[in-house]
Amino acid sequence: MKALSSHSLHLVLSLFFLPMIMVYAVTGLLYMGGVDQHFTSRVAVYELNASDQAPYADSCRELERRGVVLPEGKMRPFKGNHILGPMTDTHVLFLRKGASLRAEVVEPGIYPKLMLAHKGKAGWLFTALGYGAALTLVVLYVTGILLMWRNRRKRKLMLLSAALGTAAVAAGYLML
Repeated sequence: MKALSSHSLHLVLSLFFLPMIMVYAVTGLLYMGGVDQHFTSRVAVYELNASDQAPYADSCRELERRGVVLPEGKMRPFKGNHILGPMTDTHVLFLRKGASLRAEVVEPGIYPKLMLAHKGKAGWLFTALGYGAALTLVVLYVTGILLMWRNRRKRKLMLLSAALGTAAVAAGYLML
């Protein structure tokens, strides 16, 4: 088999990881744009007896009495509240706010599932793809710069672009 040229390797790696990079780009844009975490999900909210305490056995029975099919698994702490079921499938969030208790039965849609992939919390395959995409981005940038560096006319433009980008990131950091 003939070895891949640097241009071909560049193309193959970029196209292989393009879908994962698009997941990062789209979910990042939606998140920064303030899109609600339950966008594309179905959520049913139930007010419950506030006197019930974790692990919320009485509340689970009440939800079943109301026709809710509870997911398998154990109740576990989650961001100061409790959750029953996996985040990637139907789950129940038990939310205590002040003197009230409510349950949100969530059937996650595509956006929250892809947000989990973005955060590296959607299983080993998405984690591996995420690491691969990140490392490949670095390699593609470095090899792309090396390939273009041969063109003397574009060196000044490349250096100016890199300097301006570095200055923009530094300014953003200093504004924190």
